[in-house]
Amino acid sequence: MSGTEVRIGAYVLDCPDPLALARFYGSMLGLPVADDSTDRWVELAGDGPTLAFQRVADYEPPRWPDGLPQQAHLDLAVDSYEAPHALAISLGATPLDPVEPPAPSFSRGFRVYADPAGHPFCLCTCD
Repeated sequence: MSGTEVRIGAYVLDCPDPLALARFYGSMLGLPVADDSTDRWVELAGDGPTLAFQRVADYEPPRWPDGLPQQAHLDLAVDSYEAPHALAISLGATPLDPVEPPAPSFSRGFRVYADPAGHPFCLCTCD
């Protein structure tokens, strides 16, 4: 790699419990937690950009949709909503918009949730 190439090293989510949040996203994405994880830093193992979780002592969850400190969110691509919605809920996610379970007539390309640490994320059928 030359000195001018830049690439993503990791996408990191601050949280109060990195292992718990890594297990949530690992279960959503079908990825294991990396063996070299610590109490302060946990990564998911797999190909592609790294998704990591960092312990923050005075963590304050983002407030969706208008509050600070939300600065980013994850879009998780899905083919349909029913099974991914059920999985997210079973793992501790909270539906934010809409709050009702998905219906076959739902036509919007995304649904918004909060992960167990309060970070917004979307299940998206849009490519």
